[in-house]
Amino acid sequence: MTERSRRAFLAAAGSAALAATAGCSDLPVVGDDDGGVEYDTERLQSVAEPDAEPASPTYPGPVPDALAADHYERGRELLAAVPAEPEIPNEAVAEEVAADRADVADALADPPGDVATLDALDEWRRDRARAAEVRGAYAAATGTIDPEALRERRAAVREDLHAFRGDWAYRARSVVEAVVVHERLELLARDAENALVAEQSFPDDPKRAVSTVGSLVRGVEAASANVADAAALRDADRESSMTSYRDAVATAASRLQAVTLSTRRRVAPYVSADAEPADFDREITDTPAERLFSRAALDARTAVETTESAFGRDEYAQAVTRTGRALVALVALEAVVEAIRDGEYGMPSSTEGVVEARQRAVDALEAVAAGPLADRFAWQARQTFDDADHELGGYRDYEYDDGRPNRNDVRDAVANYALVAHAADAVAPVAERVRDELRAAAGEGGGSESA
Repeated sequence: MTERSRRAFLAAAGSAALAATAGCSDLPVVGDDDGGVEYDTERLQSVAEPDAEPASPTYPGPVPDALAADHYERGRELLAAVPAEPEIPNEAVAEEVAADRADVADALADPPGDVATLDALDEWRRDRARAAEVRGAYAAATGTIDPEALRERRAAVREDLHAFRGDWAYRARSVVEAVVVHERLELLARDAENALVAEQSFPDDPKRAVSTVGSLVRGVEAASANVADAAALRDADRESSMTSYRDAVATAASRLQAVTLSTRRRVAPYVSADAEPADFDREITDTPAERLFSRAALDARTAVETTESAFGRDEYAQAVTRTGRALVALVALEAVVEAIRDGEYGMPSSTEGVVEARQRAVDALEAVAAGPLADRFAWQARQTFDDADHELGGYRDYEYDDGRPNRNDVRDAVANYALVAHAADAVAPVAERVRDELRAAAGEGGGSESA
């Protein structure tokens, strides 16, 4: 997508936003001194779906059931070494270890069934690590922990991670597939590396630092599980006919970083952490416009920073997806700034105005065509929509929350719904641009593969 087409998209998006929100800029509020209209809180609560959490972007490769089974069996093995009623001189420690063991035992009570997603696999890996933490704490409390064995295992896992990275060519059937598959493997490798970095040294007296030892043991176990999953997932989706795309992904990531920096310069005054709502030629304090600007600016700033972090770690697939998300956030911020300058995003004048704001966000998300890149670039918008629905519907897991929104909840929800619409509108052109850069870097011609 060229710069001209990007600007054309922004103009179209801005016009659509203005048309959709016409008449909503100089509206009264609820519960203050300006005679605002009361919102129908029951209706607002009923339209929101705070329990409908957005699903993670789909991982296109196979997820072998054996991986979850391995974590289950390893977790059970670790727990088997800890009595349900441990004999530990320190009664408080004994009770804590027993309680932690019971919690993990409940999680590992039944073997895994069909584990089809990486999110589900993540849960089994975490339960395995929790079991290791219980085992480590028990060993420390009973004086049976072997610090040298722990150091040796950490070194062995680090060697496994090094070997995994040394044989990493980013093989796939297409360059787009290379990105969406290997970004998840990069994340597993990064988590493994982070888990191998001990936050504390091994204590001189383990019995007096049971939780520290448990945490150290958990870290090594988690790293081992992450490396094993990364290697197994790669092997499960490897064919001799696949092409190596490592260099192409790195090249595209570098080009996209330049695009991101160029786009950032257009909104530089607003991305800055020092940017204030007062920079607009209108009073937007305590309105959806103020909250919308703050959230859009923060999202853009954070997205750019995470892109830079991915480059710093040579995580090229992550860098590609992060630059895509950063571009979506920057384009959305540009549209937000334009709309606020044009007087948009005051408080809705009625309950129906709030419902309509939500529906515009729903429509924008539903208009995002499914695709491996688009699914990832729309992720933040879906999360923001979930935040907005929680503003209206409350957090029903908490007894103190009756779920009925107050005036500030309505303000924040309307702001978030507006950001969702702007971000969702930016997904398609950004996904196409990223796909085109990937194909150009790989020397692939145009094809029917969706973005």
